[in-house]
Amino acid sequence: MIPATGTSGTNAAPGTTPNRNLISDKELLYLKDFLSWELLAIKKYSAAAGVCQDPNLRTLLDAAGKRHQQHYNTLLSHLQRHAGGAA
Repeated sequence: MIPATGTSGTNAAPGTTPNRNLISDKELLYLKDFLSWELLAIKKYSAAAGVCQDPNLRTLLDAAGKRHQQHYNTLLSHLQRHAGGAA
């Protein structure tokens, strides 16, 4: 966990940080899992769209894959901002 600075002696709950702008180790592990799940969804939708014969269904599968790609990019950008701010 990244140590909090400038706290006023408040006790944080176990597994959390006293500074709400910091991410605990446990939260980082959750975010890593979320990224893995989003990446898996992207791969599965892409594979399904690649073998799909129905153009309407292929369009829906592509759209779902793009939505998961957006989720992945959003999570990644939040983590990168956090890593940049922690230095």
